[in-house]
Amino acid sequence: MRTSLTSRLRAAARPRTAALTAAAVASMTLAACGGGSGSSDDPGTLRFGLSAEPVTLTTGVWQGSATNFVLTLIHRGLMTLDEDGELVPGLAASVETPDPTTYVFTLHEGLTFSDGSPLTATNVKNSLEYYANPDNGSTLIAGLQDIASITADSDTQVTVTLEAPNNAFLEFLAVPTAAIVPDASLNAETPNIVGAGPFEIEEQNEGVGMTLAKFDGFYDAEDVALDEIDVAYYPDGDARANALVSGDVDMIDYVTWENFDRVGSTDGVELAAQPGPFQYVQFNVTDGPFADPLVREAVAYAINRDNALTAAFQSNGQPLEGVVTSDDPALEGLGDELWSYDPDRAKELLAEAGYPDGFSATLLATSQYTFLQDTALSVQQDLQAVGIDVTLDAPDWSGRLEKGAAGDYDLAVSGDVGIVTNPIYLLSFVQGPDNFNRSFGYANEEIAAALTEGLRATDDETRAAAYEEAFDLFATDVPFASIDTRDQAWAYSDDVEGFTNLSGFHTFFSGYTLANTSIER
Repeated sequence: MRTSLTSRLRAAARPRTAALTAAAVASMTLAACGGGSGSSDDPGTLRFGLSAEPVTLTTGVWQGSATNFVLTLIHRGLMTLDEDGELVPGLAASVETPDPTTYVFTLHEGLTFSDGSPLTATNVKNSLEYYANPDNGSTLIAGLQDIASITADSDTQVTVTLEAPNNAFLEFLAVPTAAIVPDASLNAETPNIVGAGPFEIEEQNEGVGMTLAKFDGFYDAEDVALDEIDVAYYPDGDARANALVSGDVDMIDYVTWENFDRVGSTDGVELAAQPGPFQYVQFNVTDGPFADPLVREAVAYAINRDNALTAAFQSNGQPLEGVVTSDDPALEGLGDELWSYDPDRAKELLAEAGYPDGFSATLLATSQYTFLQDTALSVQQDLQAVGIDVTLDAPDWSGRLEKGAAGDYDLAVSGDVGIVTNPIYLLSFVQGPDNFNRSFGYANEEIAAALTEGLRATDDETRAAAYEEAFDLFATDVPFASIDTRDQAWAYSDDVEGFTNLSGFHTFFSGYTLANTSIER
């Protein structure tokens, strides 16, 4: 039975354990591809097929979807997301905002970490100060950079004062990497495995899996139905789907698009898909034709997004003619339609830029991920149709990352998500250091200023006006040319109850809802 949960938000709202070198975690041999000690008929054990082995957890750093999944299970921040994806207090029992720049958090009573040590307001202060320090490599800087002061008023109350209003501040505190951790974890060397979430790491086996056990010290432990989550690593998409269909596991993440129909049509299995990440073309703007915004705009008009969606995702997604924004009613329609498929307009822009006969360029993709290969092939065909003779460059993924970070390309296809659904996520595409998945050498301080004005706004009218200005600038300067959003699916046995694939960028934070998931065999 196929159950589509695609509520088609305008938001296509983002992805990220070594082996958790867990000196503190007892290691034991697990059954091959079978995770830990739970048995298949134990109603308290969820058998989970995970798409990748998480890397060593580093405090505050975005490390991919598999690592994020583990973070949502063993950690909590001051804020979290409920089963509807709504922002709610987590370790904080309540939060008050007496003015637009002041937040007073009151913690649940008696909080402890999984090692038994108390979790106090001082831990909160130290964790947030660590995340707000750009020298620590935190990926939360955009949300926490406005912190002016943090005061531990008592063991259970913390006051955070911002330098300016920031309407995405609370959402940043719900990002899994914003977990409150013991002070001993606040460095890049100590594996970040001690938390205050609903589960704790009980066992692990490098390359095979790990077992998570219910943490009785969790503030909402009474509502956690699962005793154990038995995680097995299935990096191959077909093997992962086979494990679910055959009943070897109860649930999997990251259903590959070519398996959507097979998994969704299997009796006793539900496929839960949501529009999540988005794909786009990035540019090297340091030299050559793509330094000219007219040429970048021509590329944006040349892309047949329906064809790309069909080629890469079997149409499981949506064409994207602009930027992804949140489902906030105040932003309804803003940024949705910046570029249509209009090859004639693309040719006009190329002629205006001085390239009436086109030119040649390289397009960086990868040989490792089929969906990026197929997206690149579709874009290649579209660009050739308007006179840009494109040669594909498809190294393995590590090579793709290296070339992307070094700017060794003319064009590149990429995919990403926002760390938050607030449009401020776009800031990293127009400001800050180069990285592998943003246009190399690109910066636009006007767009950055408009996005920041939107972040600071305390009323809907000002916020909408600021973002409209940012998106108008986006349309003609083209920091990237969007292609499509893709459906991101989890799948699980009908025996599993209470799990929700959260919408948009939050799809990769759906592990939060396992705190309220049960299994009936």
